[in-house]
Amino acid sequence: MQLQNRVYPFMKLVTINRSSVFYDNYKHKKYSNLAPLSKDTVSFTSSEKLNRSLLEAFDNLDVCKTVYNNADVPSEYLKRVLKESLIPYIVSDRNPDAPIQRISTRVKTPDSIREKAASRLGSAITSDLKKVFNPSNEDDIKKVCSDIIGARVILRRPDSDKTTQIIDVLIKEVRAGRLNITKIENYKPVGIPEKWEYFKTKDLERLCEAVNERRFGLPKIKVIQRSKETGYMALHLDIDLSNPEFKSKNNGYKGEIQIVGYDVANLKDVEDFCYKLKSNKDIKSGHVAYKPFSDYFLKLLRSNEYPHLEEKFVEYTLKAYLFQRKKEPVGTAHRKKKDNNLPTLADCGMEGKLPQGLDFNILASIKYHCDKIYELTSKS
Repeated sequence: MQLQNRVYPFMKLVTINRSSVFYDNYKHKKYSNLAPLSKDTVSFTSSEKLNRSLLEAFDNLDVCKTVYNNADVPSEYLKRVLKESLIPYIVSDRNPDAPIQRISTRVKTPDSIREKAASRLGSAITSDLKKVFNPSNEDDIKKVCSDIIGARVILRRPDSDKTTQIIDVLIKEVRAGRLNITKIENYKPVGIPEKWEYFKTKDLERLCEAVNERRFGLPKIKVIQRSKETGYMALHLDIDLSNPEFKSKNNGYKGEIQIVGYDVANLKDVEDFCYKLKSNKDIKSGHVAYKPFSDYFLKLLRSNEYPHLEEKFVEYTLKAYLFQRKKEPVGTAHRKKKDNNLPTLADCGMEGKLPQGLDFNILASIKYHCDKIYELTSKS
């Protein structure tokens, strides 16, 4: 029996008064080939320890709701650009060898916007530059939060010959003025074989050149190469979604496009939760729906029965990403059925070195149930 299909006895149904929890019923319009992300899954770039007192000092939830509600126009614009330009490259019965598995979009929820704003305020206060930032001002929040609007392009597999087509499309959109890229970050593990890389270096340089051609009077950008100890691999593109055609209240938004492999994306959703907890951050601003996950993960991570447990979990994470990238893409002869199993401890040679409960499949199952509670309790 698959691990994520088991029912775990430690997962208890918690009844929560809906009137006491956060926000409105957030609505997302769906396209047949451009689905919204089911959850706000990411804090893509911030690694600072969140100053909890900043969340308490500023009662800016209403402002964050306004930022969320006014994101409709630029969000729809990004969806439309991606839909019109990349749908021919999404896998289908007619095009089984297409490089893209799916495209997803999302707008950060008000609680996530509030948490990011508090984090950015903490950085501004401690920075030598002492940048002025008012977390109660809508325009200021849009300036410092670069991923209020996000999109994720899921690749079927690491195939740099196929992804050249994607870069060609992005270059076309940049030159047409429909996509304003402001930063290019290429995340890849140190020493990864070239055949596993998502994009050729020369393709990323071509994209960068096209971006710089449009940056009239602005500093030129470069392709930023980054690596994470976990083995995470993805291309991150920061975009400016301001547009003279938008109403004033819809201007000033920034966004981020992630391009990441299919299996890596599945693992990242749960790994991101673990990363936040290890970094002393809360999940979804400490929403009560995720307390079972937080309590369970931290209790096991602090177990005294296993030596060097945190270091071993990092090792497991790195091996899990490598294991995922070696999988055959969905729809191939060796993998006809969609396989959502994440790498087990045994798959990664970590059995006996970590508590069995830290298996990513078990963690994903707990996250799934917490997500469902969050969805129910976040409705008005």
